[in-house]
Formats: sequence, structure tokens, C-alpha cells
Amino acid sequence: MSSIVDDKGRIIIPEDVRKRLGIRKGSKVKVSLKGDKVVINSMLDAKQFIDKMEGFIKEGSKVEKVDPLKLKEIWMAG
Repeated sequence: MSSIVDDKGRIIIPEDVRKRLGIRKGSKVKVSLKGDKVVINSMLDAKQFIDKMEGFIKEGSKVEKVDPLKLKEIWMAG
């Protein structure tokens, strides 16, 4: 897949990529560099993150339970 950069530096993310990442109009994305590559990651809102993480730590686990929003903050920083 390829895309063209316009005069404002914008590119169009192909539809099938947007669908796979759940990116819709108004979605926030994280843009970063890895070496000489531009990496675009979808960002979950707080509700999506909590829904996705629910049940991740099982009852009786030795992992300390923490606020899901704190986990999101740690996860997004990495």
C-alpha cells in the first residue's frame, strides 16, 4: 500500500488499515518514529481500555490489582 503526502504533510491511511486498527473519524492516534520508520498506533479511550483489560488479572493472581486508567497511562507511555 502507498499513500501520497499532501502540501500540509497529511497522508490518507488506507481503509482496510483503519478498519483493522479501529480508527474512525475523530479517533486519536499515536505517531512515533522507530529508526527510519513512522509508526501509527490506534489509541483506546478509557472505556475501550477498561473493557479490553477486564478479566486480564485472574482471581488469586500474585499480580497486584491497580486502577485500569493507571495501567493505560503506563501502557501509552511505552
